[in-house]
Amino acid sequence: MAGCLTAARAAGEPAEDARRLVTDAASGAVSMHVGQSLCWTYVPQGREGKPYFHPLALPGTGEALTAHRPPDHAWHLGLWFSWKLINGYNFWEPTSNAVTRVVAQRVTPGPDKRVAIEVTLAYLGDGRELVRETRTVRVTTALNGNYAIAWESAFTAQDRPVEFACTPAKRGKDGNWASGGYAGLMWRFPDAGALTCRYVNAEGKSDVQTCGEASERMEITAVSAASGAHARIVIRDRGGHPRHPTPWFARHDLKAHKGRGYFLAGPSLIFHEPLRLEAGTTLTVRYDVEVERMP
Repeated sequence: MAGCLTAARAAGEPAEDARRLVTDAASGAVSMHVGQSLCWTYVPQGREGKPYFHPLALPGTGEALTAHRPPDHAWHLGLWFSWKLINGYNFWEPTSNAVTRVVAQRVTPGPDKRVAIEVTLAYLGDGRELVRETRTVRVTTALNGNYAIAWESAFTAQDRPVEFACTPAKRGKDGNWASGGYAGLMWRFPDAGALTCRYVNAEGKSDVQTCGEASERMEITAVSAASGAHARIVIRDRGGHPRHPTPWFARHDLKAHKGRGYFLAGPSLIFHEPLRLEAGTTLTVRYDVEVERMP
């Protein structure tokens, strides 16, 4: 037994379980810590009604890999899901006539520090429910602080057909997609001064060239400016919807916002065209997110 423990330590494995799940009594936010380092925090409801993850941290250092309410887009919430337009109502930016409402929510700790999150959300346009979402999110955290998020959302049109759409995507002078096309599960990264990011999709395209491209996955390499620590983030589209493999939204601009940069990425199945749901029918999307510390 002693030999096994020695071998595990030599391989870089922790000698004991230092994971701690902490719930904030005031907000209901749930956080996972490993030793003294924060791994991730789930916030059950923001002021716009949307649940989100922030921070998602670099394993082992606690440094944030997400940005929350940056000055250029105060509605960006770390890792979160948001449609842009449903029947013309804008759910992306805060508006008074388009409301995302948490109807019910349950956060359940499980064996081996697993966490299951079950949420029912209603999307209201001028007070009328357009879409109801049933969301299940499962978070697993390894002993070394690496973690994974399995996300499933089922969207059901209520008593009338609905159309999910976004601001039409447009190309810039360089031929790359420069605006529009965003909706869905999005990850906002910190400014360029804090983190260096590189995107690569399953086909080998990188950074801005991944925008608008259909791919089964996106891999992001993130390097902390403060510690030099590296993280590998993989976001996968698990299919089950009519646009698999999904198009991706990707902003990777080092010069934007007066040199702070602009880094936002995620699967956007309506990037190129709207998607219509008939009354009573359901659209289901499934994604996996994996975060690990690199040597």
